Amino acid sequence: MFEKNKLVLYHGTISQIEHIDVKRGRGNKDFGKGFYMAVSRQQAIGMMHKKYKEAVRRSRNKKNLSFEERLYEITLDKKYLETITIKQFETADQEWLDFVLLCRENGGMPHDYDLVIGPTADDDTMLCLKAYWDGLYGKVGSSQAKTILLNNLEPENLGIQYYVGKQMVVDRLISSMKEIQWR
Repeated sequence: MFEKNKLVLYHGTISQIEHIDVKRGRGNKDFGKGFYMAVSRQQAIGMMHKKYKEAVRRSRNKKNLSFEERLYEITLDKKYLETITIKQFETADQEWLDFVLLCRENGGMPHDYDLVIGPTADDDTMLCLKAYWDGLYGKVGSSQAKTILLNNLEPENLGIQYYVGKQMVVDRLISSMKEIQWR
């Protein structure tokens, strides 16, 4: 499905990044609170646009909006990458779904992996997860409910993401990060 341990990744955002701070990540995300990178430049640009639209929507009544769309190219340190604990999901299967449910339900970083690589849940994820947790797909935790949830997430359309939730890991793993043109 994707190239293992890709060394050049992308991050789309709406603010300038001087230094990556994993604590700034939002909780209850696919693999935990931390820093996410996309394998695909287009996927990172899509996330950047999504963040920008959300920020504009949230700050409608404010003047002097202080955000702009930015794309970063990130290079990983290959030698350090070989020394860390990595959880890699080849596909959006039952194991991946259980991991995403764990991270989204518990928030923070409910695992001890240094790096997690795998499919990105799509834009409809929260709607699907709410339907799952409300029991609309069957008994929560049942194989039937999880199968319906997984099918509704359209796993064949998901991009690939890299996640780091530990500051000491991100500080050593990223050997370079530069802003690049996205247009």
